[in-house]
Amino acid sequence: MAGAGWAPPQLEDFLLTERLGSGTYATVFKAYRKKNTREVVAIKCVSKRNLNKASVENLLTEIEILKNIRHPHIVELKDFQWDKEYIYLIMEYCAGGDLSRFIRSRRILPEKAACLFLQQLACALKFLHDKNISHLDLKPQNILLSSLEKPHLKLADFGFAQHMSPRDEKHVLRGSPLYMAPEMVCSRQYDARVDLWSVGVILYGKRS
Repeated sequence: MAGAGWAPPQLEDFLLTERLGSGTYATVFKAYRKKNTREVVAIKCVSKRNLNKASVENLLTEIEILKNIRHPHIVELKDFQWDKEYIYLIMEYCAGGDLSRFIRSRRILPEKAACLFLQQLACALKFLHDKNISHLDLKPQNILLSSLEKPHLKLADFGFAQHMSPRDEKHVLRGSPLYMAPEMVCSRQYDARVDLWSVGVILYGKRS
């Protein structure tokens, strides 16, 4: 945790305010564009000193994938910048928080809402798989909601994503254990279909 005197990084064009979340390599802030539009964004600040070779490769793949795709149910990468200490991913801001928090606040999702979210997630996943992209870390914490009033699902955090055709097989362990397909947990070869297992686990968690 940051100390009382800790301040967020400084960016010329943005004012970073509320901290939205943090992980091993990065902290995400709500931010405002300083110019006339006062656009609200989320900025993922990746500390360079915490990066190793594998995490650098993952970050470069994440940027390369997100800058080349646009879909209504995938969070948009608007820009990326860097300085001596950080790499900044300037993302679409999703005011509804993540799906995990949304589910906890309601204990269980109504069937109608669960079906709508599943449809939106499947739509995003089909779009990715048609482009030979696998997310490989599907879980409620990586699924954002555009708002709380009329939420639209937005798939986020492509830190483990890979280019994979239907015939490609991998063996490197990626993702979060609770949502991994059995072949990943057992360190066997796997293919793009492991994303479908994760969707099933998410759906079970939403309705149980």
